[in-house]
Amino acid sequence: MLSHANRIAIVMLALNFLCECGHPPAENSSNTDSQKLPFDRAPRSTGISPSQSLIPSATKLPEGTPIPIRLQSALSSASSHAGDTFNATIDEPVVIDGQTLIARGTPATGRVLEAKPSASSRGRSRESSLEGSPEPGYLRIVLVSLKVGGRPVMIETSTIFAKGGTREGRNPAMGAASAASQKDKNRDKDKDKDIVLGIDRRLNFRLAQTVDLQQP
Repeated sequence: MLSHANRIAIVMLALNFLCECGHPPAENSSNTDSQKLPFDRAPRSTGISPSQSLIPSATKLPEGTPIPIRLQSALSSASSHAGDTFNATIDEPVVIDGQTLIARGTPATGRVLEAKPSASSRGRSRESSLEGSPEPGYLRIVLVSLKVGGRPVMIETSTIFAKGGTREGRNPAMGAASAASQKDKNRDKDKDKDIVLGIDRRLNFRLAQTVDLQQP
């Protein structure tokens, strides 16, 4: 007959055999990897991740795009000269294909192409001006760059031509006027003959050529 110790050993062997039969065979690592679903795998460095947009971001402003600006420095035909620069900011966002490429407040730089003061500013006397039509002053200006992402982007735009002239609807002097009062009125009329574009004046330019905002 089997001893008590031998019976215990036989029982333990039987239990181990039953446990091994209950577990499925282990698969190697290659089979496990091959059965992973596509979204369980890490994206390849050479491919496009499903989370990335397939539509590239727009970076180009096409020819004819409106560029509304607001002056940050005043311009006057009496004091400006060809080659002078002026500062401005974009007054409205520039949106292309639903994307805002230039935000409101973006700094802009312009240049004076032509400037001519009025005849009165050049020192012609009032008497000589009365001989013919007075010559008003004029300005021709253009935008030359935008500051996008902290760096300047050169642009070409349409020009704006502004010409001075006397105000319409001025009431003639009534009765006798003192010499000082008449002098003030003449000075006021002289100012009207020069064109002045003050700070916060809104102007509209248009791109004359397509520009890439990612230009080097």
